[in-house]
This record gives sequence, C-alpha cells and structure tokens, in this order.
Amino acid sequence: MPAYNEGENIASAIADFKAQPTVDEIIIVNNNSSDNTKRLAQEAGAVVVDETLQGYGYACRRALREGRGDYIILVEPDGTFDANDVEKLLAYSNDFDFVIGTRTAKEMIWEGANMDAFLKWGNWSVAKLIEILYNGPSLTDVGCTYRLIKREALEKIQGKFTVGASHFSPEMMILAIKSNIPMIEIPVNYKERRGESKITGKKWPAFKLGLTMIKTTLSYKFKR
Repeated sequence: MPAYNEGENIASAIADFKAQPTVDEIIIVNNNSSDNTKRLAQEAGAVVVDETLQGYGYACRRALREGRGDYIILVEPDGTFDANDVEKLLAYSNDFDFVIGTRTAKEMIWEGANMDAFLKWGNWSVAKLIEILYNGPSLTDVGCTYRLIKREALEKIQGKFTVGASHFSPEMMILAIKSNIPMIEIPVNYKERRGESKITGKKWPAFKLGLTMIKTTLSYKFKR
C-alpha cells in the first residue's frame, strides 16, 4: 500500500486486509507523510518502509520491490477497495500472471464513490487506447490501483519502470503487455473514501493527469 497522509484511513484498511486468511504480509510505503500515517500503520501491525522520493509511482515501485510473496497485490489504503476482492484476484491468478481491477462496472460502484461520468469515461478512454495500440486484453480502467501480479511476471518488468508520479498505472500495464505477460481485467468493488482523493479529487488535476497518461501511452508505442 503506497501511503501519503492517510492517517484517517490507514488503520481500518490494514485491519480489513489482515482479516483475509490468504494475506501473509501487509507493507505500507510511507511517502513522506506529515500526519500520523506511519505510527498508525505500525500500531496496526503492518510492515512500514519509508520512500523519500515523492510521488505515487515511486511509492508503488518501492512497494513492489519490498514484497516477498509469490503473489503481490498493490492496493490503495484509503478504504475505497474491498479486502474481500483479494479472493477474486487470486481466483483469476490460476490462469493469468497479472490481474487488474476495474472500477467502471456500474454495478460495483458504491454510492458516494469518487467515480462520476467524467472520471469513468476518462479512465475508460485511456484504457481503450492502450488496448488498441498494444493489442492488449479488454481494458476499461487505466487508473485502478487494485491489482495482483505474480513474482516471476514482476521480475520481467521491474527494471523497466521509469514513472515516479501519478501516471505509474498505465506504464505498468503497457510494460506487461509488451512483455507478453498473461493478464486480465476484472470488476472490483469501489467504495466511498473518507477525505478527498489527492489525485482525482478535483476535475482539473484529474484532467491534466489524463493528458499525461495519454502522452505516456503514445510515447511507449515508439520505444523498443
């Protein structure tokens, strides 16, 4: 779990995932939080590591490096994702090495969740761009941060990450497709969070992030 000032949510998120019998270890990457995120995470029983390079991508990359399991799940600590969906990701991992969640299935979007039409169709559009440009699997959500990857698959792409900011998600997806990693996208529950999202809480920053994701998607098309 990459975490930046998640003191309001971190303890309950850790408790939810600790309650899952298939979860062996919870790692919190504290990304220069100025609140009590680190202390609360330690008190809740998580392994806490500090990542001083500021940015969502840097925190995710550190989290992936720190995980020691054969199956590694990347997830937000903000309470928007359902810990019970771990079993769903694991079920699909029997056939796929990379299982990505999508928050765009309307039946799975809870009341109050931060997924209005602007965000839903924006995420869908960039995901479809990746699918078309790279002949990938069916994709409907470029920004979902609930995903499972097997260790041997992660090792194929870990040394290729370059993004340290909030557009890390599409880079990971593109690298997986280009590395011929078997992958699939499945719907996951998406719930209301306490507090405002630091990335998509306001439309203008979310719009600029979408443009950056498009730029990243197009640029990778010409990389070898």
